[in-house]
Amino acid sequence: MIIQTSKKLPSIKELGEILKKGLSDQYSYNVFGLGSQSVLVSKSHLIGAQVMIHGQEVSIVSSPPSVFGGVLQTLGMTELAIFILPLFGFSARSKYAMLEKEIGSFIHYKYN
Repeated sequence: MIIQTSKKLPSIKELGEILKKGLSDQYSYNVFGLGSQSVLVSKSHLIGAQVMIHGQEVSIVSSPPSVFGGVLQTLGMTELAIFILPLFGFSARSKYAMLEKEIGSFIHYKYN
């Protein structure tokens, strides 16, 4: 999801603090990357989103927020999908989309 903004965007560290104050306390926030390039918002070990700033655009990409979540997602997309998907249900994609929409609507409201 890409959001165009009309107001000047803060630095990525400031955006992490703004998200922490403005969104629910049920999420955790980590600034990471070489030179602090993005904010990782995580809801659980499996559900998360990466928020990046590019000029006047904010991109939000769903991604597993932990190594465990990444490995589990990779396994879920390969041969073990038959065994893993029934354990966690088929609604993980909708949870990713809901998290992206919540973050996106917050940023859109704050910076437009």
